[in-house]
Amino acid sequence: MKYAFLLYPHANIRYRESLKALAVEELRMTLAALGRESEVKTCEMGGATFLTFDASKLTARDVRMLSQLACVYVMFTMEDGQMVPMESSHPDYVGEDLPSLLKYKGKTNEMFTDTMMTMALAASDFMPVHDSQLIVCDPMAGRGTTLMLALRRGYHGVGVEIGKADVKEACDYMTRYLEFHKIKHKKSESSLTVKGKLGGRETKFVFSDTAEHFKDGDTRTLRMILGDTRDTAALLKPESVHLMVTDAPYGVQKGTAGKQDSIGGTLGAAMEGWYTALKRGGVLAISFNTYVTKREQIETLCEKAGFEIVKTNNLEHWVEQAIRRDVVFAKKK
Repeated sequence: MKYAFLLYPHANIRYRESLKALAVEELRMTLAALGRESEVKTCEMGGATFLTFDASKLTARDVRMLSQLACVYVMFTMEDGQMVPMESSHPDYVGEDLPSLLKYKGKTNEMFTDTMMTMALAASDFMPVHDSQLIVCDPMAGRGTTLMLALRRGYHGVGVEIGKADVKEACDYMTRYLEFHKIKHKKSESSLTVKGKLGGRETKFVFSDTAEHFKDGDTRTLRMILGDTRDTAALLKPESVHLMVTDAPYGVQKGTAGKQDSIGGTLGAAMEGWYTALKRGGVLAISFNTYVTKREQIETLCEKAGFEIVKTNNLEHWVEQAIRRDVVFAKKK
């Protein structure tokens, strides 16, 4: 059968071209993980951009995974010259507005972050794992966009962030969202120790999509940890997360533990702890500004920590004048 997937439009024409290349790789990797490896092409129909590919009839599970493609707006089958829309089965465990409502300067486009998550999942050993078991970590969480995208899918989220104001805003926002939508939940706070000393503070949300599920214990968890990403091995249990998805700071310096450190210095000091926290078969996805940090540097740090680099097609793309972004995927064997 022939399939055609309509891409989301983007107002910025130049960035739209960047998203097209990312969308092709996102779909290609997902099809390969589903055992349906196929050549993905782009084409223009009626002034809109589509991804097309040939495959045998997709199963319900295939459709469910493909429904989570971040760049795809509507999926169609192409039969006898006619396009027939497919029913999407995105879990939408919480509203799609959760990752998008919180706005702030420097926020990474949530569609891009969602694309990274899809590709990380496709490159991992955990595509068959049930959503309620998947745990996504952002070890430089900022205000939690990655984690909220994970929650939308029905995954669990855990973030480590050193910025006190960022953690507070993320937690305040999550509290307001759950209360506004009358979502049954519990919120708790606790202190964490690192090497026998106070090393972090955790705010935990436990909630469910329905009151009945909450009562039955079918819940999801968001953990926001105020702490130093270099202490990840102490803040998280070994092999406790399935995926790590993070966006390295695009500037020249990153504050850690009360001092300024280069991005490369921060990543170098943190990478071993990230490796420890990931389950075997898990994947780290890290995006970065190539004007500041080079791909070779990221790959070397990953390999030194024990990761194996996942080969992908070229993902480097223009974002704005001062940012040209690339992504590295690294797997824990």
